[in-house]
Amino acid sequence: MMSPVKTEAVPPRESKLLLPTKVEHPKIAFFGIFGVENLGNECTLQAILHNAREGLPGGTFYGISYQPEDTSRRHKVAAVPIPARYDQSRASRAPVPRSGGLGRLLRVVFLRIPGELLDWVRAIRILRGTHLMIMTGTGMLTDYATSASGYPYDVFKWAAAARLAGCKVRFVGIGVGPIYSRLSRWLIKRALSLADYRSFRDQFSKNRIKKNGFDSDRDPVFPDLAFSLPPDIFPQRPNRTRQKRLVGLGIMDHRDIHIATLEEQEAAYAAYLKKMCDFVSWLLEHGYAIRILQGDSRYDRHARSDLRAKLEERGIHYDQAGIIDEDCATVEELLPQIADADIIVSPRFHNLLLGLMLNIPVVSISYDPKNDALLEGVGLGKYRQPLSGLDVRKLIDQFMDLEAHADQIKPVIRKAASENRSLLEEEYRLVFGDL
Repeated sequence: MMSPVKTEAVPPRESKLLLPTKVEHPKIAFFGIFGVENLGNECTLQAILHNAREGLPGGTFYGISYQPEDTSRRHKVAAVPIPARYDQSRASRAPVPRSGGLGRLLRVVFLRIPGELLDWVRAIRILRGTHLMIMTGTGMLTDYATSASGYPYDVFKWAAAARLAGCKVRFVGIGVGPIYSRLSRWLIKRALSLADYRSFRDQFSKNRIKKNGFDSDRDPVFPDLAFSLPPDIFPQRPNRTRQKRLVGLGIMDHRDIHIATLEEQEAAYAAYLKKMCDFVSWLLEHGYAIRILQGDSRYDRHARSDLRAKLEERGIHYDQAGIIDEDCATVEELLPQIADADIIVSPRFHNLLLGLMLNIPVVSISYDPKNDALLEGVGLGKYRQPLSGLDVRKLIDQFMDLEAHADQIKPVIRKAASENRSLLEEEYRLVFGDL
């Protein structure tokens, strides 16, 4: 059994991070892709908020979120919206009539530009008096499934607004996704350059941003922030013997809009669903029970529905086959579902990470190298393969091998998870030490 690959932290670029400024009541903002029903993003905020409250009991904290009402409800923290003039709850569902070039030009000149200027002014006013803005994980450094005007621009705007408001900026536990456009690349690099501290959640992210032209050599690598979730939110795993071992199976709708036509995306998605149906059929034939796991309450719902429909076409009905598929909207609802599993097979990064935190062996169907880095980091690198070229026979072999060696693997997982929690305690000392 291979030993876990330890995440190595290097010293921060500027020692001033360690010099206390004796802020009696620090005010800290947390920016991220929050409020979009992605449970991985929410457990990232939950983790860093918990540690900020523990380390800075006199602090004031608030979120900067795409749906501030959702963030306030989930995390018991004040929150402000990222796009001030866009309110999805009030948006009209009526189709927008098309207009010619003159109409588009007039909308840009009289609506979008003034609205954007007001957004900048508003962001600066919100951040004035804030000591620190933390750009919190959540895979925001990418234009995958968006454009330069999406996450790259929002990250740049709020980082620049923070500096204009006299607020420090720190990127903590950042993952870097694909970056396709030159404008996205420029915006992301400029945002990173405004920070006095940056850390990445894995070496791959650090290397990826370097390949995009940003010097990250002196920036540290720490584990994903979710490894520092409060221990008391994790349920006790049931100590029982049961006739059927339960497999936690993650499902996702993964389509990269930048690298394929719509027809190619649909064909790849259909091929993925067929392979997952093949794997589910094999599990059922060999006496396993199955629980469908979520990672994103919005996008996974569509994939779960498609999987169920495809299985029913094969004559496999959930109620008869014993497949459990229950909605969950919060991390607290997801954790008991994960804890109930004996083995997890999933493409969702935080399905895997939370399983590891509960000492459950995992297999990754990796849609991004971040999954590979996660499994390599805990000594499970042999139990992964890419989603795009998923081989069901290989997946079955990996699953059987993992199950056969589970007793030897679990102590390795437990040790790696504990080490990752300790490393994040070190990171929080760096991030919050001067406050």
